Amino acid sequence: MLFKQARRLAVVVGSAAALAVAVAPTPASAAAFVLTPGELQCFFEPGDVPGVDVFFPGTCSLVETPSGNTVIVGRGELPAGYTLDATFVGSVPCFGGTGRIVATTSGQVTATCPSHG
Repeated sequence: MLFKQARRLAVVVGSAAALAVAVAPTPASAAAFVLTPGELQCFFEPGDVPGVDVFFPGTCSLVETPSGNTVIVGRGELPAGYTLDATFVGSVPCFGGTGRIVATTSGQVTATCPSHG
């Protein structure tokens, strides 16, 4: 899974990290910080889902957990004409590391990528 405009994503990740430090959660608030601006558009590559040999779009969210970890979650739908006989769960390269991808028989695709930076 690759992201369009990687520089913009790096700025958003850095900004989210700075905001998370500036607004550190109190013991009573242990909720995750979620950033979902439009500029976090992403796409899935051919082969991310077995049998799907084309790029297809997704939308991404940046999640900053109370423990300080940053995770990017990409969601999309299989392109027209592609189906799965069974749900696929596998690994996907992202941010110089490895994430997890799930594609369901209903066509929903979700990738979870830890940010390494």
